[in-house]
Amino acid sequence: MSIAITEIRRTFRYNGIQLPDVPGLGPREVRDLYSAQYPELISAEIEAGEVRDGEQEFTFLKAVGVKGGGSPRKGERLAALSARMQAECEGVCGTDPKLTRQLERPSVKACSEAWSAFAQRSLHYHQQQRADVRVCATSDMLVPLP
Repeated sequence: MSIAITEIRRTFRYNGIQLPDVPGLGPREVRDLYSAQYPELISAEIEAGEVRDGEQEFTFLKAVGVKGGGSPRKGERLAALSARMQAECEGVCGTDPKLTRQLERPSVKACSEAWSAFAQRSLHYHQQQRADVRVCATSDMLVPLP
């Protein structure tokens, strides 16, 4: 009985796409190389299949999880936003000059005045009716500011 040495060809699959093998690199290195083209491969799992007919298939599986699940900065950002809003309400902090310039544009002022009038009339109507009435804006009223 003689032993035959055969070369095993590797194939890599990701999301139904067959990716060419890169000789001289291990499966993790191939994954890292293709992560430049497919960024979600950075955290992908590598599943090695059986060797069949001289070919072994490696599959890259996307890691599934909650985006931003354990971010320690989330609380800090929320606290900073809350502090800024509190300072704005009290009139303690200055305004952003770029925002001020934009708010002074005639088209933005016109939109702002229209929305303010809409809100005031809705509030006035709601107070007169003493009922749980909702006033809804139509989608054409919700266009972005110029």
